[in-house]
Amino acid sequence: MRRALLPVFSAAVASAIAVQRDLVIEDSLLITSHPPAQLADCLRSSYFGTYGGSAATQDHIFLPPPACLLAEDTLSELTSGSLVPLPELEDGARLVWVGPAGVGAPHAQGVMDVDQSWDFISSRAEMLASASSPSEDPADRQGQLVLSAGQLAHPSTPMLQLVHQSPSSLLLHVPANLVPILDTLLPPHLVPVALPLQPLAAGWDPVPDHLVKHLADITANLSFSPALDKILSEGIVMDDIRRNVRWLTGEAPSGIVSRHSFTEGALKAAHWIKDKVEATGATCHLHPFLAGFAPDVICHYPSLLNSTEHIILSAHYDSRGSFGLVRAPGGDDDGSGSGHLLGVAEAVKSQGVQFEKAVTFAFFAGEEQGLYGSHYYAEHLHKQNTTILLQIQADMLAYHAPGEPLQLGLPESIHTPEATYLLSNLSQMYSPELVVGRTAACCSDHQSFVSYGFPATQVFERNGPIVDPMYHNSGDTSQRENYDFSQIVSIAKVTMAAVLTVAGYQVKA
Repeated sequence: MRRALLPVFSAAVASAIAVQRDLVIEDSLLITSHPPAQLADCLRSSYFGTYGGSAATQDHIFLPPPACLLAEDTLSELTSGSLVPLPELEDGARLVWVGPAGVGAPHAQGVMDVDQSWDFISSRAEMLASASSPSEDPADRQGQLVLSAGQLAHPSTPMLQLVHQSPSSLLLHVPANLVPILDTLLPPHLVPVALPLQPLAAGWDPVPDHLVKHLADITANLSFSPALDKILSEGIVMDDIRRNVRWLTGEAPSGIVSRHSFTEGALKAAHWIKDKVEATGATCHLHPFLAGFAPDVICHYPSLLNSTEHIILSAHYDSRGSFGLVRAPGGDDDGSGSGHLLGVAEAVKSQGVQFEKAVTFAFFAGEEQGLYGSHYYAEHLHKQNTTILLQIQADMLAYHAPGEPLQLGLPESIHTPEATYLLSNLSQMYSPELVVGRTAACCSDHQSFVSYGFPATQVFERNGPIVDPMYHNSGDTSQRENYDFSQIVSIAKVTMAAVLTVAGYQVKA
């Protein structure tokens, strides 16, 4: 059901609210194009995140108290936006922003407008509500959702609701029964990001100055290191990455049909990843975050200096396929990022690398349903007052359009510029074959870290939009044209160079 909206338009808003004070109630969301740094303190303290890959069309969401909205100094700063009554959230329900992933030519012709997208999503939810349970044949279990259709959607349970609609995005009330499978209801060009349950008290604020300066100083003092280049060139092995990617996709005989966060295939992948990274010298733990979801796999390497400063390199190992098909190989999204991370871990072992500062390799689940795994981990680190020097997310590294050179796409928005500049400079030194540029591709797990004020960025396969024809498709395997393992290797050199440069390292004799 569509909610009534109160538009906010500069000078008109003060008189509108003065006349209609009953519309300014507790628990009204303010959705605006104004970044939080431009707004009053009372709004910034109720910040619930920034959403969207392009700065021109981003949504900034707040849950301000009525007194804040009624204050003249608050209203004078607003030139556009909407007030939206917040629906009551049942146990386990979430508010989820849904917007464009950044798909471009040659697939842009298949992109729906927002009205069409909501009709598409709601019709799929209705279809699911009336569906019978999935097959219980054991041969199908790797690809089937662990929960039955009756548990996931039933006519007596709350249904999906449209809370707000803008020209480029939707805000949905997602009941608990649909949280695990929201991705399966969306057209391929849309992605979900769940709003946090509590305001991001520090997330609106830029990264602390001393951490920004630290990264800037590292970049300013970079010089080519033959020793580091040798580690990268000899340690990162294409055949290793290929084997790891194909085990995850099921192209090798792993038996995995899907790594959707609610499948047994994802659980199998989690345990396999844990064993693989532990064999390289890390201590790994399975971190559950929401009931039923496959866990995050968090792997810590020992630090020579017993450091309290951390560097995180991450990817998401869950996958998304085509609606109606159980297969979700996720070869590019994000088997390529996970395979790259495993390749870097194997290089750590083969080259005898010992980190001076604390280094974490994180494999997240729940990314395709709304960045849940990374959000819970970033929130945990924030509550622990953990110092993060750098976080890098690797998501979709393998595909480029026919005839294009090897590329490295860096974020257009929602990133720490100093972190992005560091990667760009390291690319020129250690992977000069990569053409470096910008992408508005949205939305991956680095966003969770940015939300909590940690310095973070992302590496992506291409400058410009997503053009992989198998994006969010059951055909996303590695054995296809323009899936390029050499590009994964080149990007892995950049991310490993960044980790070694920021963490500091020694090589065992």
